This record gives sequence, structure tokens and C-alpha cells, in this order.
Amino acid sequence: MRRDLWLFLFVLGAAFFSWPILSIVKDGLVLYLFIVWLVFIGLIRIAAIFSDKEESGS
Repeated sequence: MRRDLWLFLFVLGAAFFSWPILSIVKDGLVLYLFIVWLVFIGLIRIAAIFSDKEESGS
């Protein structure tokens, strides 16, 4: 489960920071990058907490 979650986050990050998506939002690029970056960091934090709980058996 953990490996699938990390792989999903990697693919999601690669998709949201890829050139086709960035070219769509070129007018509000700075705001888009800031918001996506914050959301992505939050998702990584949640995945890390979830992985730690799974390892400890709680």
C-alpha cells in the first residue's frame, strides 16, 4: 500500500508540474505553482504520517 501511495504522489506531481498543464495556466502561473506546491507538500506530509502509522502497527 505504501509503495502504491508514493508512486501515485510521484505521478500526480509529474502531471501537475508538466509543461502541458503549465501552459494552460500561463496567465496565473505564479499563483498556480504556489497553490499546487502547498497542496503537494501537504499530501506528502499526510502520506508520511500514514506510512509511519502503518509501520508501527497502530
